[in-house]
Amino acid sequence: PQPVETLLAAWMGCTQATAVFVGRQMKPTRVLIDRLEFHNIQGFRDERGALELPIDITPQVPSRLQRITGTIHVFLRSTKASAQMLTEDQLEMLKEQTEARCPVANMILSSGCRMDVDWVLGSSLN
Repeated sequence: PQPVETLLAAWMGCTQATAVFVGRQMKPTRVLIDRLEFHNIQGFRDERGALELPIDITPQVPSRLQRITGTIHVFLRSTKASAQMLTEDQLEMLKEQTEARCPVANMILSSGCRMDVDWVLGSSLN
């Protein structure tokens, strides 16, 4: 894999682990996550930042990722008693707190990269 693909894979793994932690800590109702599925995740950068010549002059365009897009589908664990539901507010809190607490996401955001990733409830696919 390319280094940027490895970075995105690290972000996805960290997001998955962090979201499970955040969901368990949510109040008043814990959100028990079965899994996250990442769809159409893409990283965008201006390649001039890495490829601009001559090599002895620092490019004016940063070589970092500028934007990450895609969709995260959140699948909840169902219990024998009932299927768990998630409100829009709970889903937004899960997204915000996961991004704030995930070390890889935090590093990516701190670099100036925009995270344009939608979070949706996985059951909405059916």
